[in-house]
Amino acid sequence: MKSRVFLVALLIAASVFAAERWWSPDKAYSIVPPAGWKQSTSKGDAGSSYSFASPDGKSEIRISAAYHISLPKTMPDEVLGMAFPKERGITPIAPVRGTTWDGLHREYTDAAESTRWLGVAARHGSTVVLLTMKAPAKEFEHFRPIFEAVSQSLTCAR
Repeated sequence: MKSRVFLVALLIAASVFAAERWWSPDKAYSIVPPAGWKQSTSKGDAGSSYSFASPDGKSEIRISAAYHISLPKTMPDEVLGMAFPKERGITPIAPVRGTTWDGLHREYTDAAESTRWLGVAARHGSTVVLLTMKAPAKEFEHFRPIFEAVSQSLTCAR
């Protein structure tokens, strides 16, 4: 049974990488979103964010960046926490590294425990990229391999 679960997770993760790499308009950061997820852009006072919605519309991957940020050598936990002001952390904040960045990783839930998030704050020089991935709590484990693959695909070029 475990081998079947692993195989299904591996196939899901592999399907993520069947999609094309998406780059921010300024080419500062990129991810490989899941194939078939619909991309959209949200513009606000703080800048733009880019989302990818699952075909059923229940799950979402969102990415944005802030530039020219002066941070200490160790990224403060608050950088990731600012993205989740109303949610509750359900795992410890953990350091994480990509090929071109270092950062923080944590899972969150809402008050009703109906939605779960995986959040990553990644730093490359003075650029901070925020990657948030959410799914209904009941389906989160199904999406975990996809979310992990997307977070591992994150690159920062600036």
